[in-house]
Amino acid sequence: MDQGCGIFVSYDIQIRFTSIPTTIQHYDKKPLAPDSRIPLYLRSFRSTQFNRTAIVFCTALHLSILLGINIVKGRNRNHPCPCGSGHKYKKCCGAFSAIQNPDPTIPYREIPPEVQQAFIQHQVREAERIRKFGHVGPIIAADHQGYKFVAVGNRLHYSKSWKTFHDFLWEYIAAVVTKEWGDAELKKPFAERHPIAQWYHHLCDFQRMAAREEPGGIYSAIATGSVMAYTALAYDLYTLAHHTLLQAKLVRRLQNRDQFQGARYEIYVSAAFVRAGFDVKLEDESDSTTTHCEFTATHQATGLYYSVEAKSRHRPGFLGQPGTPQPLEEIETDVYRLLQKALRKQAAYDRIIFIDVNVPPQVGTIFETDWFRKVATQIMRLEESQSAANPWPPAFVFFTNHPYHYVGNDQTEPGKSSIFTAINMPDFKQPNPAVLGKYPAIAQLLDSVINHTVVPHEF
Repeated sequence: MDQGCGIFVSYDIQIRFTSIPTTIQHYDKKPLAPDSRIPLYLRSFRSTQFNRTAIVFCTALHLSILLGINIVKGRNRNHPCPCGSGHKYKKCCGAFSAIQNPDPTIPYREIPPEVQQAFIQHQVREAERIRKFGHVGPIIAADHQGYKFVAVGNRLHYSKSWKTFHDFLWEYIAAVVTKEWGDAELKKPFAERHPIAQWYHHLCDFQRMAAREEPGGIYSAIATGSVMAYTALAYDLYTLAHHTLLQAKLVRRLQNRDQFQGARYEIYVSAAFVRAGFDVKLEDESDSTTTHCEFTATHQATGLYYSVEAKSRHRPGFLGQPGTPQPLEEIETDVYRLLQKALRKQAAYDRIIFIDVNVPPQVGTIFETDWFRKVATQIMRLEESQSAANPWPPAFVFFTNHPYHYVGNDQTEPGKSSIFTAINMPDFKQPNPAVLGKYPAIAQLLDSVINHTVVPHEF
């Protein structure tokens, strides 16, 4: 590779090309009739709001409260509560300080051994959960009188039919996009439906093909492109809602066929930052007086702020875009103008740009793919053609490709691929992974983008 191209890659941490298919686990309630569809909004699914501060969950934080151990010493009571509720600490878990042990300095050795062991086991499980799935708040679920209850943000959802987390996610979309919207989409001819409704149609086919002859068990099957597209969207929506980041305006854009693609990618990028251990503050979309990035991300471990912009390459006939689809072999990796638009946005902090190249899956390692070579060429061109008097602002750049929609429901989901690089940053001119040690927040984000791609299947 030409070391002067500006692409910063390494086989171990800078590049990820996923080819291992995802396994879906689902509760088989009953086989579907050959021509039937499960109506998207007619399942046993209920939702209600609740006051999260009134429930003490058995986490390390709450265990410390009950034992009188201050493991959050120094936390500002006006900061967001670490339980992920979205409320201030003083109005959430901090409100339980009144029930603390009168002596908050109990030596660890005086805690009963069984409690010590339970605490340690919890810490180990939590560390393993974060390693596998990132910093998304723990799944809060419970069984009661035949129902599965799942808490998401400040809402409580419940159903008798959820045996796996995938079951819940597939129905959770209904709570987000609303019954009225879904019913209207399902009445349209298939070709005129919103992509979400088309993916749902394919999900029903997938369920029917994978169903057992006798209902009642949990089955596993390799996800198809459409099923993975639907499942990944559901998990990203859940992630944002669980951290009180899912805005009504964003949902309305998601429902709009013309705006769906951009909204979907912003949802992915926001969820990726949550999984990577960042606090996300969304920008005011109604402010048209200036151009601004999508959101501000604050790295929890270092306190560093970043301005984040997300762009997705539109293709006629795909992801709700109007027009006739091109033959897959004719789709080019052309993201030069998207990069320019992203770099022109006003940014208060160091920039991080995510670009969705949106090309069909390609055979071979990522170094052998056409889109990798063209991205490298376009970044080199961008830097070489800039004005010396007015150069482009420095930026960290992530190129991603999630080509689920190109394989439909008749092929195994193709996996994701990603490239990381930087523009106008001398440290990244040479492919040296050690340089990431100078940028711990970026290193953690990169690691998460690469490794936290699995959707949990267990509650």
